[in-house]
Amino acid sequence: MTQQHEKLSAFMDGELSENEFIDTIKSDDELLAKWRSYHVIRSGLRKEASVMPEFDITAQIAEALDNEPTVLAPKSKWQSLPVVGKVVPLLRQSGQFAVAASVAAAVILGVQQVNQPAPDEPFTTLQTTGIPQAGMAPVSLEQSNVVPNQRSVDSETRLQKRRQINALLADHEQQLKLKRAEEQSEADANQP
Repeated sequence: MTQQHEKLSAFMDGELSENEFIDTIKSDDELLAKWRSYHVIRSGLRKEASVMPEFDITAQIAEALDNEPTVLAPKSKWQSLPVVGKVVPLLRQSGQFAVAASVAAAVILGVQQVNQPAPDEPFTTLQTTGIPQAGMAPVSLEQSNVVPNQRSVDSETRLQKRRQINALLADHEQQLKLKRAEEQSEADANQP
C-alpha cells in the first residue's frame, strides 16, 4: 500500500501522469480519501483553502468508548465521615449569617447617611479684593477666639468656626501668591 501512497504523492506533485492511476484512485476508497486530504493540505499551505476539511471521527470515538473497560468506583469515604455531616450545614448557616450581616450593615450606613442634617449655610470665604496688601502677615488664630469642642455647640458657633477657617485658608493662599510674586520679581531682577 505504501507504493500506492508514493504514487499518489507523485501524482499530486505533477511527477506522474498516468491515466490508469486515476482509475485506481477512483476505485480505491482509501486512496480517494488520501487524495482529498492531500488536496486540503495543499490548499491550506498555499492559503487557498476555501472549503474546510471534513474530519469525521465519531465512529472512532464510538469504537474507543465501546472498547474502554467499565470501572466501578467505591463510595467516596470523605462524605461518609460523621464530622462532614455536621460541618457542612454549619458552614452553610455561617454563610447565610454573613450575608445577613452585610445587608444589615449596608442598611444602617444608608440610614445614617440619609438622616444627617443639611448644613444651614454653605462654606464662605473672606473676600479680600479691596484690602491692599503691604506685606505678608503671619497666619494665626487668636487663642481667645477658640471655642472648646463640645457636643452641644449651637449652629451659629459652628458657622463662625467655619468662617474663621475659610478666612485663614484664603489668607494662606494670598501669602503664597505674594511669596511667588516676590520670588519671580527677584529672579527677573537677577537676570541680565
